[in-house]
Formats: sequence, structure tokens, C-alpha cells
Amino acid sequence: MKIQTALAILVTFFAGPCLAQVSKSAIDQLRNGSPQAAERAFTALQTSFEHGQATEYDLLDGYKHFYREDAELADGINQWIASFPESATAYLARGVYYRKLGETRRGTKYIDKTPSADLEYMKRMYVKARRDLAKSLQLHSGSYIAELHLLNIALHDCDGNAAETAFHNATKILPSNILARARYTVSLTPRWGGSYEQIDAFIARSRAEGVPESTLGLMQAIKLEDLGNVAEEKGRLDAARSFYERALPLSRAGGPRFREVYLPDSQRFCRHYKFGGQDCS
Repeated sequence: MKIQTALAILVTFFAGPCLAQVSKSAIDQLRNGSPQAAERAFTALQTSFEHGQATEYDLLDGYKHFYREDAELADGINQWIASFPESATAYLARGVYYRKLGETRRGTKYIDKTPSADLEYMKRMYVKARRDLAKSLQLHSGSYIAELHLLNIALHDCDGNAAETAFHNATKILPSNILARARYTVSLTPRWGGSYEQIDAFIARSRAEGVPESTLGLMQAIKLEDLGNVAEEKGRLDAARSFYERALPLSRAGGPRFREVYLPDSQRFCRHYKFGGQDCS
């Protein structure tokens, strides 16, 4: 997984059609100056999550509507907050919007090839995003998706302490989560300032806490993907292939979407060298 890919990693699991349609309708009305629909739709989404009717993937996809720069959408979010100043979902939406503005401007180039103006813009947006995400959590401490976005910001900031805090909080809200564990595992890779020993310790701790072996396999697959990428960057293609081949079977619990996001190089080698069967998809 090249550093560009690592910087651009986004979880892209599909949401159920009904939730997606409700959110799309709410966004259309929000852009047209009607925040009431957004407030109803996203509050209902959070309630469905808390009642076990919506998954962490549904939450993530619902807020992906705020992943693009859009002046009318930004105005709509501000109007949403003005109309519902105690709305945790409104602040969450703006926090997500700011986070993606910064991440998109920063891009996927190596840091020494990224214009300083873009890095400064990212930092400013992350300050705003953290402020709004914190406000959302102040208004509703059970916002798993707010913690997940704070974890993503911490990863890009290479802030291990903040990443650990966000992961702990997210897991307290949803002990069975996959997304926060996957993102936290990524934050422990050497390219993000961690080490493979830290990943091993995290997996061991998770096993002792009763995390299912299928989920532990996903975490191990992320480690193997990174090891394969390091080997590939050094021109050790046989070693890279060995790591990638070991990663793919461990990813089955996550399905194609997990592999697309977290094992892109394993998939690339799989398709090129024609190994792995269905795990290539």
C-alpha cells in the first residue's frame, strides 16, 4: 500500500438503500435551505444505530454526503446549526465536512511534495473539525461516528495519544466495531509512527478482551498488507507476494469492501499473479 494510498484510505462499505435514500433526500433539502429534514433524517439514523437497526457502516455512509466541497451545502449546514443549536448531528455534519475539506486539499502526495499552503489549510480545517466533533460529543456522548472521525484526524496528524483516546471511546460505544479497530491498526503501522510490535501487542490485547478471531484476522491482514508494501518498495517482489497471499484469506470476514480499502496492493498482486480466487474480489 503506497503512502499515497495510505493517505487516501477511506472506508467505503455500502449502506442499505433506505438509509441512503433518506440521507440523500435530506441533503437535497438542506442545500435548498431546509435544515428540518436533515435534523430529522440524521437524528433518526443515530437512533436506529443506538437501537441496533443501523450498523457502523450505515452511519459512515450517511455522513459521506458531507465529503465534498459545496458552498450551498456549507451554507445549509451553518443554517442547520443556527436553527438547531443543540443538535449533535448538525455539529457532527459540519465536523465531517471540515475534516474532508482539509484532507482533500492536502491530497495524497508525499509531505515534501505537498505545497505548504495546502498543509496549512488542512491544519486549519482540522482545528475546526475537532472543535465541531467535540461539540457534537458534548451534546451526545454516544456518537460513534464522531469518535471515528477524530480517530482519522489523529491518524493524519500522527498523534498516537489522540488516536488511542478516540479508539477507546469508539469501542466503549460499540464494543463489536470493525471500523475503529481497522483504523487504529493502520495508525500503529510504521509509516504512521507506530511499529509492528505495537500491532502485535494490540492484537494480543484484543484477543484477551474477547474480540472474535475473524476481527483479529482483519487486523493481522492490515499488518501483512503493510509488510508487503514495504517489501515491494524495496524491490523484494517475492517477499511482497508472500505477505499479500497471507493477508487475503484473513480478510474474508470484512468482504470485498474491506479488501478494497485496506488491502489494495494484495488485491493488485492477486489479480496480476492470479492467486487467491474469490479473495481477489
